[in-house]
Amino acid sequence: MVEKVITMSPNSQKQNPLRQFKHSAPVEELVIKRLEDLGFLLEEKEFSFGESNFKSQVDLILRRGRRKYAVEVKYSRRIQVALSHLLPRGILLLQAAKRLRGYIPIVAVVVEKLDQRDIRRVADFIRHFAPEVGWLLVDEYGGAAFKDPEKDEYRILPQLNRQPSMLVASPESDYHFSAHHPRQLSFSDLDQWLLKVFLLGHPGVAADYWGGPQGIVQNAFQLSKLSGVSPPISNSWFNAMESSAYLKRIGRKKAILLRPNALIEEWRGKYRFGDNRILPYRSMYPVSEDDEYFHDILGRIKSCNEDAVPLAISGHQACKQFGIKHSSAKSIHVYFWGNIGLVANSLNLVPAEAANEANVFLVEPKYPKSVFGGRVVRKGIPICDILQCYLDLFNLPDRGREQADFIYENILFEMFEKGRLN
Repeated sequence: MVEKVITMSPNSQKQNPLRQFKHSAPVEELVIKRLEDLGFLLEEKEFSFGESNFKSQVDLILRRGRRKYAVEVKYSRRIQVALSHLLPRGILLLQAAKRLRGYIPIVAVVVEKLDQRDIRRVADFIRHFAPEVGWLLVDEYGGAAFKDPEKDEYRILPQLNRQPSMLVASPESDYHFSAHHPRQLSFSDLDQWLLKVFLLGHPGVAADYWGGPQGIVQNAFQLSKLSGVSPPISNSWFNAMESSAYLKRIGRKKAILLRPNALIEEWRGKYRFGDNRILPYRSMYPVSEDDEYFHDILGRIKSCNEDAVPLAISGHQACKQFGIKHSSAKSIHVYFWGNIGLVANSLNLVPAEAANEANVFLVEPKYPKSVFGGRVVRKGIPICDILQCYLDLFNLPDRGREQADFIYENILFEMFEKGRLN
């Protein structure tokens, strides 16, 4: 449970000064937002674990790649109170979650104002008492610091807004918002999502290739509204695009895309299909003909419950559905999210011993928002957006680069170079 400390006056009735309370949505959402920006994905709130006589509950369960994390959220106006009362309780609970369920522990503390002394005190406290526990410090003015449980050093996170904060940048900072150290594109899940909305969300782009939101984007506010991302994050992204010379703002009402070739080249260079979790699977039954088998897979995908089993075809077979197949490669790549057992059962698949024995590759995305946000549905079949297919194909060994080049020359080049997005 999230706790808030209430300091009692000397005239107050005698009672326990530590009162549990259900924190307000902004506190919890601020923590979730910060962690999602770091690549985590929320799976569950108020998760219970343990035996019936010792039932416990943590506030959040999140996933990052193959690993799951238990997060306990605490709120206090003063960091001293958090250190003396809230952190010890949260750490004990997280250590139990790690021991009993294997979750990686992170304690999140929201305070009114945060400065470097607070950060160092928390870092020293946890390093001394529970070095295996990660931590997130957030203040109500947009400042934050994060210690990944799998890394040695903490880092300062970019400020969310322009309100005054006591947080001062340090050498551990990822970004420095100044003229000397402008924010750069990180190509994180959110960065890629915003890039896609900006590049493909324009009404001039055919709905055949993009299933995400559509609308005019000429400033950060319009991008925020269209993408569903907070205005500070959208504005930070606009600043990063501008500092990278990929965008030019003319006043407040026009944004022009610059150097699209260089932008795609940088994105492509930093994207690795292998960063996803790629699982080789084979059919439960013998496969005699590849095209016939893929037709069967399509039928099973179409009949899946979309709410229970989110799926999206990518790679060569997605191009076949788009009607832009250029190579004879037949590999099948299907993104999924959720329970892998449920996905495999729905598609009549079992794990393959090796990649060369696989009929299908099930792919759990490292960047789920970017992958699933722009899916196209054609005749009931979910397909990745055209940019996602291009990025994935460029990394596939079976003539993937040849197919990717075909997509760029015949589709993306026209979108980016002929002014349809400006």
